[in-house]
Amino acid sequence: MNIERFSLDQLRVFVQVADSGSFLAASRILTRAQSAVSYAIGTLESQLNVSLFDRSGYRPQLTDAGEALLRDARQVLDQVDSLQVRANAFSQGQELEVALAVDVFFPTDCLVDLLRRFRDAFPAVTVRLEIEALGAVAERVLDGRSMLGILGTLPTTPPNLLRVSLPSVMVVGVVSPQHPLAAVKGRIPDKLLAQQTQLVLSDRSELTARQDFSVHSRLSWRMSDLGTKHALLRAGMGWGYMPQHVVKDDLHNGKLVRILTSQHAPEGMALPIQCVYRPDYRAGPALSWWLDSLAALKTLDGINVTE
Repeated sequence: MNIERFSLDQLRVFVQVADSGSFLAASRILTRAQSAVSYAIGTLESQLNVSLFDRSGYRPQLTDAGEALLRDARQVLDQVDSLQVRANAFSQGQELEVALAVDVFFPTDCLVDLLRRFRDAFPAVTVRLEIEALGAVAERVLDGRSMLGILGTLPTTPPNLLRVSLPSVMVVGVVSPQHPLAAVKGRIPDKLLAQQTQLVLSDRSELTARQDFSVHSRLSWRMSDLGTKHALLRAGMGWGYMPQHVVKDDLHNGKLVRILTSQHAPEGMALPIQCVYRPDYRAGPALSWWLDSLAALKTLDGINVTE
């Protein structure tokens, strides 16, 4: 096979004949002479050394080889079209990829809604998304692995990052109804909290490694995944703080109950959420979309509401 002589035009003619059902119909759509379409298919068959169409009937029918190779041809053309779209976008200053680091406390519904709208606005831009906690989000922005970070569980923001304030997320203390702390009425004394296992998110970064935030118990179990912490809380393995939007259904159906600690108001703690990025990073259209869309958020309770 003389593969180096293949052309994208031949593949497009092949796909069009298959979709149109005849050489004549394809020639009309491609605005070419029928003889030119037939020649392109004949040349491609010669180069592939296979028959793509059975021409014995009134209309050409794909052979078994034609059926199999048609899928490959579509895939090649789709990749080429995607390459052209992305190259055109890049030539106009648009990023090819947006790398985001997002705190585990940021509501998933809101994130999904943002990603869906971003995909509609920038179909040629890919997204690399990392979900982290505490200092890991800021660390990825500082070292350049992420273009933008959404901080939540880190109580302080590094001074060398620019920031945009977002709506807060409510955080509440919770336990299983079978846990001993569930029977305590009113505010729980620190001494009693210290005697019970606290489930705590761990920090996978060097930025805030070995620093504790809102840890009251002498015995703490640490994990990097919020879903695991949620499951352990429901299993009665300890107590801990969780975003209210994550445990809302559990509180409603009684699988978890609220507890009141000495450091939090009865309605919970409002956790500040911030968007951060490096001042030396040149924001293209895609990253600017994220900055504008995040700044327009009015609430993080469920699906976001923007102006």
